[in-house]
Amino acid sequence: MQITEEYRVFYKDKEIGVCYVYEDGSVYFSAFSEGEEFEEELRKLKLNRDRKFPNREALSTLFGKMREENRLPGTRKKIWQDGALKIEWVPKDVERFVIYRRSAEKGEPGYSEKDHSAPHYEGPNTPEGMREWASWYCFNKKEDGMYEAELDEAWWWGGGHNDGGTIRREVPEEWLTLPYDEFLEEVVWLAAAHHYGFTAEDLKEKEGLREFFGFPKE
Repeated sequence: MQITEEYRVFYKDKEIGVCYVYEDGSVYFSAFSEGEEFEEELRKLKLNRDRKFPNREALSTLFGKMREENRLPGTRKKIWQDGALKIEWVPKDVERFVIYRRSAEKGEPGYSEKDHSAPHYEGPNTPEGMREWASWYCFNKKEDGMYEAELDEAWWWGGGHNDGGTIRREVPEEWLTLPYDEFLEEVVWLAAAHHYGFTAEDLKEKEGLREFFGFPKE
């Protein structure tokens, strides 16, 4: 069944779980181990373990906190706080701007003549000569008008090891008030992009990126 809403849940500044709302209105709370030290307090809130609920009303100890008077001011993000409990809405992606795709051919979006790879050394037993690379690099615009940098990485060596993962980092809201060139100097450090050879100059060359981030045209 499709998830229609997602919320991160914090207690005393520790993320203690995530809450999903499904298309039929049912709710599922997935508890994290970080909440174990607050077991008794979270039990009263019905947030101490994984649990299914038929609707929002059955978890009123959480959804009842999402009132306008509990909304944190001064941010585009939807965050509610009532005492030690904090709830943050997780917005979906609504638009993507591709900077690079490893599989892109010349003339396709995301094509680059750079290979965007780097040496990789992790731990004392990492094989000599292991290489890593970026599979793609992009920016995502979220439902609430916020942005996220995303980069997928992988690494390999001749023995067959293949690993990596997608890195996602939120673009700080205050960066959007910087001059555009300064903004690019900051944002290129998110999601390990600079490590793979991406520079602010690479971003400046992308037509439409300025408008994607909501900066006025030059």
